[in-house]
Amino acid sequence: ALITDKEGFYKNTEIRPSFSGGEKSLENFFEKNIEYPSEATDNGVEGTVNMNFAVDEKGKVYAPKITSDNIGYGIEKESLRVFAKMPTWTPGKIKGKNVKTRYTLPIKFQLY
Repeated sequence: ALITDKEGFYKNTEIRPSFSGGEKSLENFFEKNIEYPSEATDNGVEGTVNMNFAVDEKGKVYAPKITSDNIGYGIEKESLRVFAKMPTWTPGKIKGKNVKTRYTLPIKFQLY
């Protein structure tokens, strides 16, 4: 059975939504766009932000929600800023039909 939640999002899709060019491109997108918050750099703060968001039938990404514990030091704010620049994704599919679904993305903040 195809399960949707009360907002009409599919829990499981046969084909998951994807960023153009795949996982590696997605990592590169964040690496290129993240400006490490200076207060985080000054305090040696690192961590991973888990961001859950919606991908609609046209691949538009929206409604980001941070589901991980708050790291602070501007890290969550920076994650949301970069998320807002993200291009359209390839939507998830069930039986060849585009459906709206949710996706959780870990965004790593690491000092080098």
